[in-house]
Amino acid sequence: MSTYHRLRRVFRALAASSLLTMAIILPASPLLSPQKAEQAQGSIARLQAIQPREAQTRVLVLGTFHLRQIEKQFQPGMMDRLAAALESFRPDAICIETIPGTRVREYELRREAGSLYGEVLDGFAKRHLKLGKQACDLLKTTQEPARKKVQEILRGARSGAGQGSLSVEARANLILWMLAAYDPDSAVLQWAYFSDEDKRSQKAIPADLMTQLDAEAAKVNEVPALAVRLGLGLGLDKLEPVDDFEELDDYSEFSDQMEKDFQGNPLLDAVSKAPVYTDGKARLEECIRKGDLLPQYLLLNSPAYAAADVDAQWGVFLRTHFPTGTDRGRLGLWENRNLKIAARIRAVAARHPGGRVLVIYGAAHKPFLDAYLSQTSDIEIVQFSGLDRRE
Repeated sequence: MSTYHRLRRVFRALAASSLLTMAIILPASPLLSPQKAEQAQGSIARLQAIQPREAQTRVLVLGTFHLRQIEKQFQPGMMDRLAAALESFRPDAICIETIPGTRVREYELRREAGSLYGEVLDGFAKRHLKLGKQACDLLKTTQEPARKKVQEILRGARSGAGQGSLSVEARANLILWMLAAYDPDSAVLQWAYFSDEDKRSQKAIPADLMTQLDAEAAKVNEVPALAVRLGLGLGLDKLEPVDDFEELDDYSEFSDQMEKDFQGNPLLDAVSKAPVYTDGKARLEECIRKGDLLPQYLLLNSPAYAAADVDAQWGVFLRTHFPTGTDRGRLGLWENRNLKIAARIRAVAARHPGGRVLVIYGAAHKPFLDAYLSQTSDIEIVQFSGLDRRE
């Protein structure tokens, strides 16, 4: 197993079954005096005050556990009440925890820069590349021209009658271009618009690729089970992949030492036994028995769970006091990753001023994303627990 994947396994083990939620308080910059830091924050606050609250772009970050944990017990009906609540938000865009095609392509080009680039591709973009290469061969293209072609097709469809303006063959070709652009999740969303008869009648997508698309659509994870389901019901034409990773060159600088420091440390070993995680596991088991995951999502997105989690999982990196500083380095790179994700979400929100953006992400990221996005000039953060009261 690669160093990168071993470390990610250690990090996941710290929080027991990935049932995570975190909170963060943005500190004043160490480069500014308290007075100047307050002035800087005040300047942004004044900028935020210009836009009436009702005109701001609303962003809802839904913290999720990874559904593959319950693959054997999962039934689509377990998501019904959750999906209904999210549909009431009526998002204009849905962001998901997968790597954008442009980032995958960049990592492809940087394989020789270090082994971590190949490890990330192998671990998190294998289906992008497998499906993408097949589509590129069929279309005789590469990722970047395919991305531009997808934009062109979607602009044309949006200027017409939206999803209804695409013929069966036009949609089949769009699916191929999306795959070639390394955007398999948007391709699966478009595939979901097809009836069985449509799938049989289209000529662009060969049988083996059809089988792979069906397999992707049937996977038990939060993209097909929730994001595609919502996108289909709302008439969206694509999903928005916004994931990213820690700065890999910096990560490689101390990853070996970090692995040594973390191994067998009693403070880190105790994290998974914290009540916040054992209680969360018990709640999930109860939800499975009752066939309804909504209570689990309410728990994962609650302030109380976030407060307990951030103390257990992230506070530990400020309590271990490793002489090497790898504990603080780990926390810093986690923040680095979330800042990148937040920047991608902000770019999506910029395309929908005054609209609504739903972000479906591992609950570990939610409080960080909420905190970073709330500092921007034109976004109002909406909490899942307040949907019924607000909408």
